[in-house]
Parts: sequence; C-alpha cells; structure tokens
Amino acid sequence: MKLNVRWSCLLCLVLIGIAIEGVQCKVVQFIFGDSLSDVGNNMYLSKSLAQANWPFYGIDFGNGLPNGRFTNGRTVADIIGDSTGLPRPPAFLDPSLTEDVILESGVNYASGGGGILNQTGGYFIQKFSLWKQIELFRGTKELITNKLGKQATDKFIGEANFVVALGSNDFINNYLMPVYSDSWKYNDQTFVQYLMETLQNQLL
Repeated sequence: MKLNVRWSCLLCLVLIGIAIEGVQCKVVQFIFGDSLSDVGNNMYLSKSLAQANWPFYGIDFGNGLPNGRFTNGRTVADIIGDSTGLPRPPAFLDPSLTEDVILESGVNYASGGGGILNQTGGYFIQKFSLWKQIELFRGTKELITNKLGKQATDKFIGEANFVVALGSNDFINNYLMPVYSDSWKYNDQTFVQYLMETLQNQLL
C-alpha cells in the first residue's frame, strides 16, 4: 500500500512537471516609460493634457494617422523590440488587451508626461508615473498567475525583457519648473541623488 502511494505521488509530481513545462510562453517585453515609449496609454486617459493627437504624429507609421505615439514613426520601445526580434507590446489601456495578448506580446505601461516621481508632470492632470506603472504591472502578474499558476508565471516573467526608459520629465516637467516644490527644495546634486534612490527602490 505504501509503495502504491509513493508511486502515485511520484506520478502526480511528474504530471505536474509536464504540465508546467507544457506551458509554452513566448519571450515578451514589459515597457515602462514616458512619451518616448508611450504607444497609446494617454490616448485612453480622457482628462490628460499630454496627448499625441496632432496631425504630424504618426505620419510615418501604419496608416499615417495619430496612433497614440508621441512621434512621427516608431517609439524607442518599438525600435528596441524590433532590433531584438520581440513583438511590440500593446498599451496597457488598449481595450483589446487580454491575458492571451499579454502572453503573446507583453504590455506597454509607458505614459506621456510620466516620471520617476509621482509629482512629475502633475499639470498634465492624468498620466502614469513609474510608481503607478509598477502597480499596474503587479496587477498584470496577478492576472497571469490566475491563468497559469505561480510557477509558470514566474518562469514567464523571469524570461521576459524589461525596458525602463524615463527620467527627462523629472527635470523638464518638475525640477526646472518653479511651480513644483522640488525646484527649490533640492539643488542639482541632491535632486539627482533623490531620483537615483527613488529609481533604485522602484527597480527592486
């Protein structure tokens, strides 16, 4: 009897292992950033003043019409993905985004006007700071875990590429603007140190 139980347990472990190995997920990208990487998130933020809906945006991309990218063509994230042969992840707020799309292409959380600091770009009214993008990523991971299970999700996340490209807004739309307290609270050196420490915590 004990022998049968042992073999049953062993068989269960083998089957679980096969099931986990059988989940074939592609290597995808998770993009965190600002307008240099935004592929349409701000387009779905109805109150945001940071919008890429002017005629010259998108003229060299797709059908030549504005598509949520703050550029005439590809974003930094598009270029990185294309050069590494990875799919272009859709915007997090894209209505067509599903668990299957995430497993196939990843997600882009980048938002025009966003920065490392929450207060950066505040006068745009709506935008995703890096803290908010990290929060959204946690939700995405939970969504995938519910679909695949923890072990397969950890493998999927562990093999994914992460692109973090932002920081200029923390100067242009924060430190260098006297309407923000950071402009008189810090000097050049202490502000950079503040940014570096904040980013380090965010990456961890």
